[in-house]
Amino acid sequence: MFSAFVRRRSKRARAREDARDGREGARGDGEGRARGRAGARGRASERTERRGRAWTMERRRAVSGGEDDSGADGRVGMHELPRDVVVEIVARLENERDLAACARSCAAFRSAARSESVWRKLLANKLGAEASVVLPKRLIGEIVDDDDSSGRGGDASAKGYDGKTSRRSVSSSSSSSTTTAVRASPAWMQKYKSWHRPESGALRWSASTTESSLEPAETKYAARYLHRCTAVGDRSKILFFGGQGGGSDFYNDLHLLDLDEPELRLKQLHVGSSNEPPFPRCSGTLTAMAVNGVENSEVVALFGGSQGFFEGFSNSLRILCAEGEDGLRVSDAAANGGSLIWREPLVRANPTNPENAVPAARWGHSAVSLDGKLILFGGSNTTHCFNDTWLLELVVEDGRLVATWTLLLDGVRSPAPPPRAGQTACLVGSSLYIFGGCHISEVFNDVWKLDVRPADGRLRWERFIAAGVPPAPRVGHAAVVLGDRIILCGGRGSAREGTIGKYATDNEGLASMQGLTFFQSGFAMLDTTARKWLPIQHPAMENSNGNMLSCERITHVREHRTGHVMMPARNGCLLLIGGLGYDGVFQNDLSLVSLF
Repeated sequence: MFSAFVRRRSKRARAREDARDGREGARGDGEGRARGRAGARGRASERTERRGRAWTMERRRAVSGGEDDSGADGRVGMHELPRDVVVEIVARLENERDLAACARSCAAFRSAARSESVWRKLLANKLGAEASVVLPKRLIGEIVDDDDSSGRGGDASAKGYDGKTSRRSVSSSSSSSTTTAVRASPAWMQKYKSWHRPESGALRWSASTTESSLEPAETKYAARYLHRCTAVGDRSKILFFGGQGGGSDFYNDLHLLDLDEPELRLKQLHVGSSNEPPFPRCSGTLTAMAVNGVENSEVVALFGGSQGFFEGFSNSLRILCAEGEDGLRVSDAAANGGSLIWREPLVRANPTNPENAVPAARWGHSAVSLDGKLILFGGSNTTHCFNDTWLLELVVEDGRLVATWTLLLDGVRSPAPPPRAGQTACLVGSSLYIFGGCHISEVFNDVWKLDVRPADGRLRWERFIAAGVPPAPRVGHAAVVLGDRIILCGGRGSAREGTIGKYATDNEGLASMQGLTFFQSGFAMLDTTARKWLPIQHPAMENSNGNMLSCERITHVREHRTGHVMMPARNGCLLLIGGLGYDGVFQNDLSLVSLF
């Protein structure tokens, strides 16, 4: 950090200078001491300036390939550097506090701190790995530096989606105060602050919500719920599997959604199988993971699921692989028309597992991937509801995939989440967060945290207490992670005082199953760093002209659904697909919610 760098001193140099300051401060009477203190302050200022010049010279040598062209005396002013270099320096800061400290140090840094690219990078740091997918390349109204012609406007050459150079033009009649006001609020700064402290109305439904349905290349994507998805590759390729539709139809089809395509559409993938293909099912898990010992490997694990509430529960495991010499890079094959195949691994129990156990048959469980391994939690079947936690690892032995299950926590020892199914599991850093779910008709809205890399090596659950108002208890909701925040929407459960939502209108169908008939409105956000629930967002509806409409006038179910999937999408959006609406109708829509 710049501020830390400037404060750094050599111990010996500081000792010599402090001793000299002390000697001068001790001379004479009070007037002499005052002169000594003034001299000490002057020398401290000179030392800070020397350190700043040395740091600047080091950066300039790095930029110029190691050649020192600063002149014989080694002095260079920060204002002499090209502005894009100064912006690059400032962009290395990781938070708003460091940026403010840097901006106070000199005019060059103060100017660079108003750069759009600096604020975009700050926001990207907050959003984590998903920033590469969800953040748009440019914003409408984004400021581009006026001094582009001087060679210092590094941002001015950035291109929009149409490939044309975007520039900010300032009318010659514009007053300097107006220009200053515009410069004081870069568009990305506003987005950063909106994300940092979101206000009501920060989210909005896209116009395409009422107009689009997902149609793959060959046939229409059947309306369904309790299907599953996982991101592969650079997280811009999304795979979908299975689900349940109307008339007790269950699916075992696989589809690809490529977020890099100009139009969002599903492509059905034709997959071979080394044995029997996966049986049609709903409410399993689909998780991207790696194969231990195989560099750059990528496969997808399909585990468990059911063919209904009373039958067909399974603990089968299938691994989706790419066919070929390595056979282990799914995203490349899916995106480029390569062949895919379902393989059945040899399943083993870790010798440390009690009674050589592996996970029991279940549905409604949750799974995440960490370091290429799969972590599984919860679920239920007709006789049991679970709160156990498992680890799955893959290796290749004698040319065959081998899967090993390790029981991490049995859920018997307290503290532990109560047994449940239909919850969400989200990985923030190395911590697993569980929210919601149900045990028969008991519905939860509690949060539990598991640090999977504890410093003392002991795994333990922690009841995660957060300030603010939590969302209503629910099951069948969806969640995404953006940085240190978890965003939740949908699901059904029980109403709480003061909550807004819709009650199921289909009293006999799946939307009213188990008596869980309340579909809460809005999107909830949990800030895991601040340990705080942020105010629930109720997005307005945007029509094709960009005007906002009252959501009550829209017949679309919006977030009032269960068993859907949600994921980050391009251009600052979240994407919802499928689910069962509060009206009892299965969905196959594409619904976009704008974040940025």
